[in-house]
Amino acid sequence: MEEVLEVKKEQPVNLLTKENVILLACSLFLGVLFDFLFFDKPMGISCPIFVVVFYGILLWNMKKHLVLKLDFAWLLSIPVLALSLTFLIFSNNVFRVLNILAIPILIVAQTVLISRNNKYRWYSAKFASDVIIGLFGNTLVHVFKPFMILSGLIKRKAAPGKYAVASKIFIGLLISIPLLLVVTMLLASADQVFSHYLGNIPDFFENINIEDFIAQTILAFIICVTSFSYIYSLSAPKIQGIEVAPEELKPLKRVWDPVIITTVLISINIVYVFFTFIQFTYLFGSLDLGLPKDFTYAEYARRGFFELVFVTLINLSILLGCIGFAKQGGILLDRILKVLKSLLVACTMVMLVSAHIRMTLYEEAYGYTYLRILTHAFMFFIFALLLVALYKIWVDKVLILRWYIVITLVAYVLINYVNIDVIIAKQNIERYHKTQKLDISYLTELSYDAVPYTVELLKDKNRAIAGGIENDLFLKKENLKKKNHWQSFNISEAAAKRILAKYELKYDPEKSRTYFDSRMD
Repeated sequence: MEEVLEVKKEQPVNLLTKENVILLACSLFLGVLFDFLFFDKPMGISCPIFVVVFYGILLWNMKKHLVLKLDFAWLLSIPVLALSLTFLIFSNNVFRVLNILAIPILIVAQTVLISRNNKYRWYSAKFASDVIIGLFGNTLVHVFKPFMILSGLIKRKAAPGKYAVASKIFIGLLISIPLLLVVTMLLASADQVFSHYLGNIPDFFENINIEDFIAQTILAFIICVTSFSYIYSLSAPKIQGIEVAPEELKPLKRVWDPVIITTVLISINIVYVFFTFIQFTYLFGSLDLGLPKDFTYAEYARRGFFELVFVTLINLSILLGCIGFAKQGGILLDRILKVLKSLLVACTMVMLVSAHIRMTLYEEAYGYTYLRILTHAFMFFIFALLLVALYKIWVDKVLILRWYIVITLVAYVLINYVNIDVIIAKQNIERYHKTQKLDISYLTELSYDAVPYTVELLKDKNRAIAGGIENDLFLKKENLKKKNHWQSFNISEAAAKRILAKYELKYDPEKSRTYFDSRMD
């Protein structure tokens, strides 16, 4: 018996709804606002303003589809707003560039989750595909919708009987133009004040930069279309047959033999236990007890730091591999594996502490830089990941990727708010007072966050140090004078401007001669 398949025709979606028209108007407002806030202006308070307005429009449009609850999706608002506020609070250019990328990605991840447009759970590695599709795929699918809505509006408004009225208005304008020219010339001759104001009209048009106007128009147009397409895609009718509900995570296929893994872990742990014993002798005890001949603290630190960090990453990879891919053995073998994996975690933590001490020694010898501060932060980050891995070893039901994502988000927001420039300035100045060594060129590369601390060196007895700092602060002060847009307001810059206003600074290239410390690349 043949089956007869009934083919249902999909009903065309009505785009000319009140919600879509309002969304198009709001998207146009977003485009104009983006141009007003960001075009040819450094980012400052403009960033949190735009993010808040964007969220307001997005939430209004999706109000019928959203369910407000305390979960990961809604809590993502915290890092998004926190990162946008860094443009108002700090002036670190490194994190500004990173946050320009991080904020849109987090917004897309959150909106995909709260609108239930995700196919995978947020703690699945495959969720990255949902974010990519949401960012590019769904937006491109609906990119022509604004033009279709606009075309529909024009057709609806322009009823056949109104064409005659429009043509008559056009004819009236054609007749008015020569009359206006004659009347305007006569009035200008009759009244000098009217003639004066009339003469200023060409000046207004001269002040308009045509290239900037075209660029701003294109920018506003792109933001308008992109905003509408993306927001519309979140609540648009789903194509039949596509799975939109999150699927349950499937367990990884375990292929690693437990006996082989046990043998490997025993072998490497023997080496690591011996290494740990050495570390307690050298670093956690007294270095003077057994430091090799002709080794300085700094040299000892430099030779071992990167190797230890690399081994730590190898150990973390082995550990995660064992957790995810090792087959289940007998009860005794499983307990042995848990002990061996825990020992691996413990030894790796010792390596991290050793690397931390080595970097501290190196900083005391050669000063503080972005790379050195960030390596400390990275080691704390790895330490936190190891703690979660240790918990996972003994409590198998823990979803490790979920915790790793949360830890990564928290760590990234925290490193933004630690204010690395201030740490570098304070520590290097403190080290200078103790050792009389200072890399003045590196200090002058710091952002406005460091100004409240570097001004102290203007009174330094060393003319080279004081002169180099004065030149740098002079240039910073002059640069701050050029920032007169309220959209670019930044607390760090405002504080620096207020402090520098108290000093009479001069620029003299001859004052910049100074000495340099050698520092690790």
